[in-house]
Amino acid sequence: MKETVLTREIRTAIEQALDACEKKDSGGAAKILKKEIDRMEQLNLYQDGNADYYDFNTLMEMVMFQSRHPDIRPIVDIEEPFNRLYAMYGSVLLENGALDEAEEALAVAMDWNPMSADIAFEHAEVFRRKKDWEALKKQTIEIFPIAYKRREIAHAYRNLGFYFCEKQMWDEAVGCYLMSMTFAEAEGRFQAEQELKYIYEETKGEASRPSIGAMRSYGEKHHFPIGPDMEIIETALRYGKSMLAARKYPHAAYFLDIAYKLTENKEIKQLLDGIDKKVSSER
Repeated sequence: MKETVLTREIRTAIEQALDACEKKDSGGAAKILKKEIDRMEQLNLYQDGNADYYDFNTLMEMVMFQSRHPDIRPIVDIEEPFNRLYAMYGSVLLENGALDEAEEALAVAMDWNPMSADIAFEHAEVFRRKKDWEALKKQTIEIFPIAYKRREIAHAYRNLGFYFCEKQMWDEAVGCYLMSMTFAEAEGRFQAEQELKYIYEETKGEASRPSIGAMRSYGEKHHFPIGPDMEIIETALRYGKSMLAARKYPHAAYFLDIAYKLTENKEIKQLLDGIDKKVSSER
């Protein structure tokens, strides 16, 4: 699909802002993004009441939203990258220390894409900078049901670990950082390891590693899950198997790969291997 003039103009503004950020001109980046946002808001798009309009970044985000909101119809995934425009503006404002304005911009970005864990993490970062620990905890817990990538789950546990450190709840913090390391990539593991080192030094080695039973108790008490969200896994599996039955192999592989990376289930791996063989034989 050929992109519209409006989409191209927004992408150009984002690219110009990125270039300004690379040149350490965050003030200039903010002006570019604010000018584009003001222009978009004057156009007053998608206020016709004919549908619920969103700007999802991935197919899985849209599917998760549809699965959780079957009552909302119709849902239209717009072409214009509105969520990215507002999210980048919020991030630049955050970098500049304009926390209230950043919170507002990131809230709008989340309205456009309520399924983006990355935007939600940036929103949570506002509360961390404000030292509003309870808001940080609440926002982070709300991310788990939309975290469909391992790095996102790892990030959520690191946020909780930080919260528990601030509350000097050391065993809970240790447990969360260890959970984070289970899902993290190299950089995330390093960050968790550094925090565990800090806890060890701060408590003179007295903080203990909680058992899985203790972690479940902490999760129940503080309302966070232990492991990936089961609804996400079930949704990815359902769509993956449906696409497989319809012989839409790229889409089947996309969804099944999400489910496999969250579970490392052998049966899902067999389905993925079967898709690979099928696609190879048809080339």
